[in-house]
Amino acid sequence: MQEWWNTLTAVQQLLWGLAIPFTFLFLLQMLVALFIGGDEGESDAGNGEGSYSMFFTLRNAIVFFLGFSWGGLACLEAEISLVWGVLIGLFMVALNLLLLKGLATLNESGNLNLENTVGKEAIVSISIPGQFGGCGKVSISFQGRLEELEAMTEGEKMIRGQTVKVLRVSNNNQLIVKSLEISILKKD
Repeated sequence: MQEWWNTLTAVQQLLWGLAIPFTFLFLLQMLVALFIGGDEGESDAGNGEGSYSMFFTLRNAIVFFLGFSWGGLACLEAEISLVWGVLIGLFMVALNLLLLKGLATLNESGNLNLENTVGKEAIVSISIPGQFGGCGKVSISFQGRLEELEAMTEGEKMIRGQTVKVLRVSNNNQLIVKSLEISILKKD
């Protein structure tokens, strides 16, 4: 090991000195993210309002030095400029930022927009009390999937299996529905 190290140039020693610990830190960071989780991805994303703090994070420093050191070693082996190593490091940071931005969108609350239910038909799955007397549930297909959501009505009680139409969404994210079935009036 000592002989190998002594045969390296000063630049190679520097790059290997960066590559080994930053590879270890990167792997450790990945294991922590996989098994322990945490919110560091959210804090690294910044506030998106022109702040440079999202670029200067510990995660990005680790990713940059990982890309720079291994890219630099590859550049030395291929006998090309170390500038490419710096560019590889910067590319890795850009890729890291894009991945974090993509992951942040997955962290939103179910990605369902209840406003997309307005005007759609649904089937009552749990009876809905009349005159806003409480909540029931309806099954409704929207945004490419079938969901069971809380619903209320200002009209008469609605029973299981009844077809309804969504009028609006309340402030509490409950659907306000009306019956689509016409009641037949008996004449005596």
